Amino acid sequence: MKNALSTAALVLLVSVSARAQNAMPNFSGTWTLDLAKSDFGPAPPPDSVVMTIDHKEPSLKSTTVQKGQQGDAANESTITTDGKENVNRLRAAGMEQDVKSTSKWNGKRLTTERGFEIQGMSIGMNDAWELSDDGKVLTIVREINTPQGSFSTRMAFNKQ
Repeated sequence: MKNALSTAALVLLVSVSARAQNAMPNFSGTWTLDLAKSDFGPAPPPDSVVMTIDHKEPSLKSTTVQKGQQGDAANESTITTDGKENVNRLRAAGMEQDVKSTSKWNGKRLTTERGFEIQGMSIGMNDAWELSDDGKVLTIVREINTPQGSFSTRMAFNKQ
């Protein structure tokens, strides 16, 4: 009887631990860009970025305020993590347009693909969001594809 109880307790502990390890990250919170840990490639870095996220799976709403030499911008977007198409208004560098995107989980990484046009050029942006094990650092790797070539950026955000 004692061995049966010990075995049952061990099986329960392992299944709860495995379920917790497979849980998707929750990106909710206020995040501030850490310029020292970020890399913007050939693009000029912003002076600051603050992102506020409300993540209630499968919906993720974000508000981003960016300040920098290319001007200040504030954007709100809502996406779903189920691979369905989402449309959000993008405001940047004096332009404003609707942008279609799809987002889905790739393990514990949330990936988003979007495409839009700027001055007649097709631009593709693919993001991969990843949360540190302690939940205090959000890293977004962005692949940007333009007619002139491709480059990537890496933005590290600290949770407030």
